[in-house]
Amino acid sequence: MKIMFALDNYIKYYSIDDVIRRLYQRGHQIVVVIGQDKESIVSDDALQKARMELPEVKFEPLIKRKILRKSVKGLRELINFAHILNNEENRQWDVQKWGRFFHPLTWKFISSVSGKKILKTPFVQRIMRFLETKIPVALEVKQHVRQHNPDILIAMPLISGDSHEGEYVRAAISLGIPTVFSMFSWDNISTKGTFHSRPDYYFVWNQPLAEELMQLHNIPQMCVHVTGAPRFDRLIDNVSSYILSRSEFCRMIGVDENKKFILYVGSTFLLDANLKKSLAEEALVIQSANALQNYPETADIQIVVRPHPQNVNIVSGLSAENRKNIFVYPSRGEFPDTELKRQMFYNSIYHSIAVVGVNTTAFLEASALDRPCITIIDDVSRETQQLPHFHHLADAGFLEMASSSDELIEIIRRITRGIDIRVTERQKFVKDFLRPTGHPSVDLYIGLVEAFGRK
Repeated sequence: MKIMFALDNYIKYYSIDDVIRRLYQRGHQIVVVIGQDKESIVSDDALQKARMELPEVKFEPLIKRKILRKSVKGLRELINFAHILNNEENRQWDVQKWGRFFHPLTWKFISSVSGKKILKTPFVQRIMRFLETKIPVALEVKQHVRQHNPDILIAMPLISGDSHEGEYVRAAISLGIPTVFSMFSWDNISTKGTFHSRPDYYFVWNQPLAEELMQLHNIPQMCVHVTGAPRFDRLIDNVSSYILSRSEFCRMIGVDENKKFILYVGSTFLLDANLKKSLAEEALVIQSANALQNYPETADIQIVVRPHPQNVNIVSGLSAENRKNIFVYPSRGEFPDTELKRQMFYNSIYHSIAVVGVNTTAFLEASALDRPCITIIDDVSRETQQLPHFHHLADAGFLEMASSSDELIEIIRRITRGIDIRVTERQKFVKDFLRPTGHPSVDLYIGLVEAFGRK
């Protein structure tokens, strides 16, 4: 069977790497079409490693539409903005910030009271959708798909703005090739735009995300399939193979092995009270470090800070402080996209006494490694926790909530005494959110791909 993957950029590759490797081992022909993000500061190590280790897999650049590109993009962003307005109360940040995709004069009108009222009208939304269906399939993309003639095409993330991989879905549909939406991350369904192509099948991690997909994007239930989260399989099934001794790991990152540490995991950004994006996160870390030193029980506890690779401003702010109980590792942040990077990430969680952050995917890895998770809710971070996807974590009940430095320290003091009050909820979250079927996610994912590809 020949299987084509269409990804908007190389950052998405690591999330599907295990699936591609297993399909490759099973003898399938694989073509991976990837958009080029020249401005990204994130390394493409996972992709380069796959190129070397999977020589028969074809990696090719994604082709963009040439004809009507600006007009198509403009219409689709209008549809995206109308989609966001349908849930305006929960998408305030996006409602304010979607203007980055429009000409200032266009934005001035559509963001006005009357403009938003027009875009919210179901009739206007149907008209825009009708016009979108009349957009011709991009011939150059169709030719690319026809050249490989896959048995099935899988696209991700598909619902971001100006979704170029969506053109591949439209091209495949026009050629009678089965198509799949593959969920990239737990926040994508509720925090991006909407679909501008309609795949035949939709793969999501769990039932809450399936319901979110159906409710927010009007996807028929019969098209939605729960697979679990493939990129977390290795963490659930085989994590012991990654774990180093505490002394070895502490020596590698430069912390004192005789002292406990908490792991602070950075976010892509925080929101301030005016719903403006802020990249300054070091204040939360410094406040926590000060609070730790105020109590005898916690005075020797270190903080290891793991910056988000797309928000490394925190590093310079912490370096200027030159604190003896704060360590930054890795120095520029990184995605856990290769075996070595996964090993270091997993060990930083495993050897910590708790994982602290605001709103981050790292809470998923921490819960899978059964470490207490603490979210800080104060004036600096509160708005970020009101983003529409955070409820998946909050509703699960496994997060400890600290609204001040004193509350954070009280939680940490309790944990150091061996009292972990959220362990049941945390383990239930892993079972329900990451592996709801009880079976390895990669196996389920591949089984569906092979079944639908044969159709």
